[in-house]
Amino acid sequence: MIIDYKDISFSFKRKRKEKYFRRLKFVFIILIILIFYLLFNIFQSYKKINMIENLVLQNNIEKALEIFKKVENTLFFKNTKKELKALIYLFKRDYFSARDIFNNSKGEKTFVKFEKFLNYFLDNAEYEKLKIYVDYLTKKGEDVVFFKMLYMTASFNYYRSSELIGKISEKSFEKNRKALKIVNKINNELKSGKINYIFDINGKPIAYYNLKNKNTVPLIPGIGFDKFNFYFKHGIKFYKLTINVKVQNKLHKLFKNFFGTFLLFNLSDNSIVAAYSKPFNPKIKDAVFSQEYEPASIVKVLTLFSYLKYPHIEIFPFFCNGNIRLDNRIFYDWKKHENVKTCRKALAVSCNIAFSKMALSVGFSKVSDIYKKFYFNTNGLKDLFFSFNLGKYNEKISNDFQLSKLSVGLEEIKITTFHAALISAIISQNGSIQSPYLIKNIKNVLKLGFYNHKPKKIEISSDYSVFQNIKEAMIDVVEDKKGTGHRSKVDFVKVALKTGTSGKRKFGFDSVLIGFFPADKPQYAFAFRLERAGKAELKGAYFLKDFLNSFYEH
Repeated sequence: MIIDYKDISFSFKRKRKEKYFRRLKFVFIILIILIFYLLFNIFQSYKKINMIENLVLQNNIEKALEIFKKVENTLFFKNTKKELKALIYLFKRDYFSARDIFNNSKGEKTFVKFEKFLNYFLDNAEYEKLKIYVDYLTKKGEDVVFFKMLYMTASFNYYRSSELIGKISEKSFEKNRKALKIVNKINNELKSGKINYIFDINGKPIAYYNLKNKNTVPLIPGIGFDKFNFYFKHGIKFYKLTINVKVQNKLHKLFKNFFGTFLLFNLSDNSIVAAYSKPFNPKIKDAVFSQEYEPASIVKVLTLFSYLKYPHIEIFPFFCNGNIRLDNRIFYDWKKHENVKTCRKALAVSCNIAFSKMALSVGFSKVSDIYKKFYFNTNGLKDLFFSFNLGKYNEKISNDFQLSKLSVGLEEIKITTFHAALISAIISQNGSIQSPYLIKNIKNVLKLGFYNHKPKKIEISSDYSVFQNIKEAMIDVVEDKKGTGHRSKVDFVKVALKTGTSGKRKFGFDSVLIGFFPADKPQYAFAFRLERAGKAELKGAYFLKDFLNSFYEH
């Protein structure tokens, strides 16, 4: 039998070849899968980097960090992640860590959309962040001369800013022509040694910054700007306040022969129209917002509120002989009011004995509740960096005599003029007001607004009938011929008022008044204090009458 071997070697070769191609095909498939896996991971990393960028620009740093931790140790976009980490530090105001990363960078290209961050820092007047990032980008060779020039202007270096304008690329120059005009104007103002940066509600300058002395100089009387000065030193910003120069100047004339404070609210939005300070002690800064003193009888509106709101022993009518014995001590009134028929009449004539009886009939805990509702013993209010101090009272009152003192605003309680005006505003608006504010808006070095006040509604109480009764009683303070505010009466506007006289006779009494007008449709609420001027029903009432005549130009 003959066996043919001639095709055996060929058969083995073909099988080896097929095996080789099968292996190659397998490797190729694995390679394709690996490439797709890498591309998918690159895409996912890039997607997360974009998410981190957007979250940082939205100032959602916690969420940005959460995502950043998931990609921080991955293989892709190493340099981009380093830059993003530095930017996160910038947003957290950890400037040391941000600079450390930027300084150790070798200028590698990244995928960070740096112009978005530059514009964010500029738009929000974050000049320190802008400088740090611009310095880093300059080292990388990016065209950021325009932003560097803006930082120089914002930091008062007008000479260097003017130099950099000449180095801006033609493309950037054309794109930012309008902005450059604004910068040139600001640089020229800086060259004069001062720059107006605080303006009133109508756009009139009310304070400028002196470059030589590095301080803010007021252009209107009765108000200081030290707090603004601190923030302005960190870079140029333009502030528009709710102050009305015209009203502020009128108050200055009225205070010619007086010491004290005055605050006026516009009730449409609870903005501060005027805030005048001329304290007897000139060392007290922004006295209208900060100085505490005995409010005296103006707090009777709150004692009356507690009496009307809570169950009580009826005390009216009663006969006032000018004093009452409490805890083996005599609690006095200015005068004998004799027949006090109603609580409304008690407020009009400001009968101390009546309010002592009201507080005692309700009890300290209920009176205390109302005082707290009206912001006593609470944290001060704020408008950005500007603080408004509020009053305090003794929460450890243990006897009837102390409660009586509290009920008429003596010894056990302190208030500020801002707080007094706020109480008046709350009553005028039946317990629902907008949050008080002074700063209307703020603009950056290009005079583009990055902050506008957002109104916030505050609900104090929904006791409409109680507020109405108090408002009517406050009107009687002026309209009643025996009312303590009758001397302030004018024929062109009806005013709701409460007067208070505090202090010691040997030093001179202080006149404290709160109120609102027009009484039927309130537009303005006010409070003022005249230090050592005498009783509120005399000097205080006449001062209010002069203010109303001046305000309405009668």
